[in-house]
Amino acid sequence: MSSHRTVDRVVGILDVVARADRPPTLSEIARGIGAPTSSAHDLVAGLVEHGWLVPEGRRFRVGAAPLVLDLLAHGDGPGPDVDVDAIAEQFSLGVATAVRVGHHVVYTQRSRDLPMQFASIFDRHVLRDPLTTAAGRLLLAVAPHAARQAVLRAARAVDPDAVRDYERVVASIRRDRTAWSDGLSDPRVAAAAVQAAAGETGTAIVLFGDRAVDNERLRVAVQSLRDRG
Repeated sequence: MSSHRTVDRVVGILDVVARADRPPTLSEIARGIGAPTSSAHDLVAGLVEHGWLVPEGRRFRVGAAPLVLDLLAHGDGPGPDVDVDAIAEQFSLGVATAVRVGHHVVYTQRSRDLPMQFASIFDRHVLRDPLTTAAGRLLLAVAPHAARQAVLRAARAVDPDAVRDYERVVASIRRDRTAWSDGLSDPRVAAAAVQAAAGETGTAIVLFGDRAVDNERLRVAVQSLRDRG
């Protein structure tokens, strides 16, 4: 198979899924691109791993990766209806939104007033680790079981202690729809993430501040956002 034919098939898969009235199965995708199911399988699996497709049982829909490309290209892609600046002003905390993209998490918007060392991470939409960020811990917890296990299998080979730590708290994260990261990704930062939208493709609202002074403010902000539903 030539590389050109592979590209045609990948583009065709995304087109079939995006245009479908309901998320198609692997067999339906294969028929849509005129390829054997065995040939489509590996391409679909790769698109899932990198966030271009999201599985829903035996069906697939478009994931968040196209959103990230739009953010990188234009700096302001489509996003949830979350006024991060209003939340930041209300609680005197940094605020961002994030989505899960494959095995990673990407921040999609942020509040205006942030220290430069943090703002650059959000503005460049850097792929972030799902086990050490509050957003990642939340969005991974509410992801479909198979998707979560795939991420944990890959992480277990690199950092089994982090996986064990996460597995101890994942049930409570799923129950509360809230996750915390107290210095896990940066020793200076305490962060919390609250689910902004139901379902595995939901958006996380992330609040963060200085570990030394902002822990109580974070708890108040999280409770307020959860009370809003």
